Amino acid sequence: MPVGGGPANLSLASLLMTARERGLTSITATFFEREATVFWHSLQMFPGTLMQTEFYRDLVTPIDPTSKFSFLNYLKAQARLDQFFCSSTIYPTRREFEDYFRWVAGQIDEVIFGVDVECVDYDVQRNLFVVDAGTHGRSQTKHIVFGCGARPKSGVEGSRSVRIVDVSRLLAFTFPQRLERILIVGGGQSAAECLNYLLDKFSERSMWIDWVTSETSFRALDTSNFSRETFSIAYANAFSSLETAPRAKINREDKSVANGMLPLFAQSLYQRLYRLRHLPPPDKAYPTVHVQSNTEILEARDEPAGVSVKARIVSTGKTDVDVYDSVILCTGLDDETILESPVIGPELRRRLQKNEDRDGYAVTWDGPADRMIFVQSQNKDTHGLGDASFVTAAGRNAAILNSIAGREIYKIDESDLLVDLN
Repeated sequence: MPVGGGPANLSLASLLMTARERGLTSITATFFEREATVFWHSLQMFPGTLMQTEFYRDLVTPIDPTSKFSFLNYLKAQARLDQFFCSSTIYPTRREFEDYFRWVAGQIDEVIFGVDVECVDYDVQRNLFVVDAGTHGRSQTKHIVFGCGARPKSGVEGSRSVRIVDVSRLLAFTFPQRLERILIVGGGQSAAECLNYLLDKFSERSMWIDWVTSETSFRALDTSNFSRETFSIAYANAFSSLETAPRAKINREDKSVANGMLPLFAQSLYQRLYRLRHLPPPDKAYPTVHVQSNTEILEARDEPAGVSVKARIVSTGKTDVDVYDSVILCTGLDDETILESPVIGPELRRRLQKNEDRDGYAVTWDGPADRMIFVQSQNKDTHGLGDASFVTAAGRNAAILNSIAGREIYKIDESDLLVDLN
């Protein structure tokens, strides 16, 4: 039974339904999702923002290009396939891809929204996992697939602060009436999109915006052809065969493959900031932007006079305190896995071991071998940086379905890799 109905488990549902239409009867599943509908970066989906990956890296195409759940079939169903082709882009807007996800979910009855799973445990007598879904009741299942996503590192996504907000909820945030100074924390794509959004929203307003990162520079994402192999199932398999030390070294040294600004977006934003500084609009108010690297935010406290921010310049060690009317945290997602969360029941928690199993994304535990636990998008230590992205979901879910079935449901091209890792 899958827990979560976001893109990762939607991919699993799509591949399962496709296989079922071709005669697979041995696997059934019900997907529980706490949100009322597909909720995918919905509150930070700034107008016009594009995908960071190509349209063909959808829920199914990397494993099964013939599935009816492909993005191209979605476009055909919406009667706009030719117009998309004529637009000469391989990067759709995020809004369109979210609509694609909802189109897929709407065709799969087994994906049930508005159900919050409160606990997952193991029943020793029945040799089954027990899923407590609150008012939806309790269910028993042979296998569990966690696709619950990750929460923001900032820890403020659900806070009641009127001045501090995580970028993941920015579009639902009401800025304070007094707004003269804003701080953006983080140097990746979300922070860059956030700044661009603020420059649009407050284009004719005099204010000061500080944009800071603890990194040594504001880096672009590595989108080179060789690096893109990181997001293939063949790469994940090759990566998982390495020992712990070289895997950690690769993830540490190759982080620009998964983190950073899209090169074209970075170029466009830099040019915009150049024009704003040197060719400002005549006879109009406009924002002033200060961009600074090597700056670590030590503390941000929401006080009556504003947000008191204590920062340290990494290169000098100097600390300073400043006050802002609003602080936006674009600090990424937490690495904590679902296995460390309160949703895991006492019996299952007692029997879980360190998630170092590299075979088919199964988690190591001391229960029966015919009962398996899988975790989506939280296996970068064992399967590489690409695992955190939904674009690797199709390959990952093919491996999961093959493991559950005990036979090849989907062919995985393990040799489809140009760069050898060992």
